Amino acid sequence: MTDVATAPRRAMDRMQVRIEHLDTLLSLAGEVIITSANLQDLERHANSATSNGGGLGQEGLHLVKSSNEATRRISQDLHDLVMAIRLVEIGESFRLLRRPARDLCRNLGLEADIEFEGADTLIDKALSERLVDPLLHLLRNAIDHGIESPMDRKGAGKSVTGKVVVRAIDSEHHTEIQIQDDGAGVDIDAVRQAAHELVGDRAKQLPILDLLCRPGLSTAKTVTNTSGRGVGLDLVQTVVDEFDGKIELATSLGEGSTFTLRIPKLRAVNIIDALTLRAGPDLYALPIEQVIANIGLRTEDINTAFDRSQHFIYQDQVVPLHDLQTTLDQPAIDDDHSMLPVIILRGRLGLAAFRVSEFLGPQKLVNIPLDEGLNHHQAIAGTAVFTGGKLGLTVDVETLVGVAMGDDLIASAARVAQVVEQVSASQSCPGQETEEKSVATTTSNDFNAPEGDEAEALGHELSEGLQKLQDTLISLEADPADSGLLNAAFRLLHAAKGHFTVLEAEAQAQLAHHLETVLDYLRAERLNLTAERMDLVLDGVTHLIEATNQLPTITLDPPTETLTGLQELTASEVVAQEDGVSLDDLVRRPFDLSPRAQLQVLSALKRGERTYETYLSFDPGRQPGFLAAYLLMRRIGKAGTVMSTLPTAADIEKGHCGRELKVLWSTPLNEESVDSLYDRLAPMYNLREHRTIPTTIFRYEAPTV
Repeated sequence: MTDVATAPRRAMDRMQVRIEHLDTLLSLAGEVIITSANLQDLERHANSATSNGGGLGQEGLHLVKSSNEATRRISQDLHDLVMAIRLVEIGESFRLLRRPARDLCRNLGLEADIEFEGADTLIDKALSERLVDPLLHLLRNAIDHGIESPMDRKGAGKSVTGKVVVRAIDSEHHTEIQIQDDGAGVDIDAVRQAAHELVGDRAKQLPILDLLCRPGLSTAKTVTNTSGRGVGLDLVQTVVDEFDGKIELATSLGEGSTFTLRIPKLRAVNIIDALTLRAGPDLYALPIEQVIANIGLRTEDINTAFDRSQHFIYQDQVVPLHDLQTTLDQPAIDDDHSMLPVIILRGRLGLAAFRVSEFLGPQKLVNIPLDEGLNHHQAIAGTAVFTGGKLGLTVDVETLVGVAMGDDLIASAARVAQVVEQVSASQSCPGQETEEKSVATTTSNDFNAPEGDEAEALGHELSEGLQKLQDTLISLEADPADSGLLNAAFRLLHAAKGHFTVLEAEAQAQLAHHLETVLDYLRAERLNLTAERMDLVLDGVTHLIEATNQLPTITLDPPTETLTGLQELTASEVVAQEDGVSLDDLVRRPFDLSPRAQLQVLSALKRGERTYETYLSFDPGRQPGFLAAYLLMRRIGKAGTVMSTLPTAADIEKGHCGRELKVLWSTPLNEESVDSLYDRLAPMYNLREHRTIPTTIFRYEAPTV
C-alpha cells in the first residue's frame, strides 16, 4: 500500500465527514474519558501504596493493565479513523463528468448513453481531486475516438446509440476505475504507424499502451477542440504514476475498448460542556455556550398576551416564556415555587426562556445519540450519564427554541420566506427625529448576509446542490417523462434561489427564479421539454455554478442571452400569473398575527414606535412580482420592523404575489417622514400608489416594579 506520508499532496479547502465516522469518534472520546478516570484511580492507589510502604495490590495492577490496553487500542482506532475520514465517494468526481460528456455528444452529433457505476466507492480525498482531469480525458477519448456515427453503427449491425460506462470497483488493496465503450476499438496498426514518427522502429516492439501514453502521439487526421494534439493519455499516466498505480487496456477492433486504472489504497465523541438541570422528574443537559442566564422569576413579573403566550422583560428585551416539559411533549411542571427557576437560551431566532424545576450545575458530559425509534422528540439530542451515575437527556437548543417559538429553525436557510421573516425581525434604532437620520442609523438593522464560516458553509451547500441539479437535469433530458426527476430538479433550484437570496446575490436569485418558473411550467405541462429549452436551462445553471466560485462576493452578471431567452419563454405566463388581488381587497383583509408578531408589536410599543398599515401598488416591470415585493419589504425593513404582510411570506415565496402589497410595520418615523420615505421609493420600485394609515393593535402597559 502507498504510505500516506509519501502520497502526493494538494490543498483541500473542505471535506465532508461521514456520520458513521463521527459516531466512532464519539465512542472513542467516551473511552478516553473512562480511561482517564481509571488513571486517576490508579494515581490514588499509587499514592496510598507509597504512603504505606506497600505495593499496588491486585486492584492497582489490574488498573495498570486495563489502562495500558485501552490506550493502545484507542490510539490504533484513532489512526484508522483518521484514515477513514479521508475517504470520499468517487461519485463526487463522477458528477463533474456528466455535463462535459453530454455536451461533447451533442457537439459531435453522436448518440451515446453515459452510465456511471459504483459511485458509492470510497477513495482518498487527494486521489478524488486528482482523478477528475484524467477521467475526463479518458471519457472524451471514448466518445470522440470510440463511439462511431449513428450511420456507421447501423451499418456495423450495432445499436444506433452507443454506450460508455464509467465504473468504480473496490477491492481489498486496490481501487479500479474502468472506462468502457462499445465503439470501434483501438486500431493498433494505426497507432504503431503514428508512433513510428516519434520513436522510430521501436514502435513495433513497445507495448501499445506505452505508445498511447506517449506525449505528442495522435491518430486524428485533423485537430479539433477535443482531439488531435497528442495530449491526454500522457496526463492520465502521470497522475496514475503519482499514486503508484498502473493503466491497463483491453480492446477489440469493432467491439470497443476498456481502460482500467488500478490504484493502491492509501494507508496510513461528542463531549459537551453542559448546564444540567431538572424539569419535573427528568434530568436534562444543555450546551452551556447557548445558555444566556439562569434566573429566579417572580410570578408577578410574567405578562400574558391574548390569554395564550407568556413573556417577561429581561434587560429591556421581551422574552417569551415556555414550560420545558410541555415543549418536549411531557406533563407540565407542577412544582410550587414563589420564585420560578427559569433558563434563558439563545437560538438563531433570538432569546427564549423555559421554566424548569431545579438547576444542578455545570458538567462535562459525553453525549450518546439515541436511535430514531427511541427518540420521542426532535429536540432531544441524546443521553448522558450525570454525576452519580444518573441517566439524563441532552437537548438540541436550536431545535428546542424553534419548536417553542413555532418556527422550524432546522429548515433550509434557502427558503425565501425565512429571509423575509428575518427582515421583519430587524430592529430599528428609536429616538431618531428625522427620516434621513432614521434610515441612516437603521441600515445596520437590516437583514445581514451570513459571514465567515456560516457563509462558507452555505456556499458549500449551494455548490453541492447546483451540481446535483445539473446531474438531475441531464438525467431528465434522457427521460423527460420522469416526473420524479422533474420535481427533484424543481426542489433543488428552489433551494438554490433561496441560498442566493440569503447571500444577497440578487442577480443570481432572479435568474434562479426564471429557471424555476420554466420548471414549474414543465411540471404543469404548460411547456414541452425540447433540446433547445434544456440547453437554455443548463446554460443558466452553469452560470449559477460559476457564480458560486466567486463567493463570498459575487460580481458575475448573468449572461444576457440566457436571461432574455428565459424571460421570453415565460413572459406571457408570468403576466397571467401576477394578476393578483386589488388594493381594495387587501384593505378589507385582516392580518394574521402570529405569537411572534404579537411580541414584536409589544416590543415596538415599548420603544415608543408608531405602528402603520401601508398599502402599496407597484409595477414590477419585467421582473417577477415575487422579487419586487421582497425587495420592497427589505427597504421598508431598513426604516422599521416588518411584522406581517398580505400576501403572506409563504404566498410570496410560492410566486402568488401580484402588484399589490399590504404591510404591517413599526417605525420611529412620524407620518410625514413615512410619506417622504415612500415618495423616495416610488421611482425606484415603480410605485403607482401608496397609502399609510396609523393603526393600534393593542396598548403596551409597563410592568409594575
